[in-house]
Amino acid sequence: MPSIKVERLVKRYKGEETNAVDDISFTVAPGSLFALLGPNGAGKTTTISILTTTLIPTSGTVLIAGYDVSKQAKAVRETVGIIFQKPSLDLNLTAEENIRFHATLYGLYPFRPT
Repeated sequence: MPSIKVERLVKRYKGEETNAVDDISFTVAPGSLFALLGPNGAGKTTTISILTTTLIPTSGTVLIAGYDVSKQAKAVRETVGIIFQKPSLDLNLTAEENIRFHATLYGLYPFRPT
């Protein structure tokens, strides 16, 4: 079972003519390193807000550890942890290196010196 499964996710805010999130699908396997990257306005924050049950999707299906975010929000909240913080990127590292560095700090990624 995937850790995260998103199928045809759409979010349109009330009164808007375009979708903030427009028909995206992806799967995250257990134990994998995953990052949601994109320019301002791409829908990253909206997508994460749906995954963490703070926003309701307009359509589509989102499963977190097998729980449907629309129908089993309490179970999703009991399963997911999220940390909000200011961006702290090392400009001398690649995007992947920055993600791995921060994941290692929080014990989410095994440190493997090269």
